[in-house]
Amino acid sequence: MADIKFRNESDGSDFQMPHPKAVRVLADIDAWAQKNGFEHVVFWRDPEDEHKFWVQLGEDKLNYWIHSNTFTDGKHETVEMQMDYARGAQRRSAAGYGKFDK
Repeated sequence: MADIKFRNESDGSDFQMPHPKAVRVLADIDAWAQKNGFEHVVFWRDPEDEHKFWVQLGEDKLNYWIHSNTFTDGKHETVEMQMDYARGAQRRSAAGYGKFDK
């Protein structure tokens, strides 16, 4: 099972994703993380826009965010695609292209 956390960007504190519809989304993220070899996934809430959750895969905090309604609306059918995009952002950054994405 992957360690999936939600944190506030402003102070690093953890918070819970209490929405009942988020359970299925989190299960899909866990399955995706295990399939792709990520033990840790962190979603950082943007201090200027609380609906943006910046993605961190493993130790890599990415220039890619997922909207909060993915969790609150239970959009499990799109979360795998979004996580694949996040992994693509991680690969771009590792290849040195991250500086062009900002």
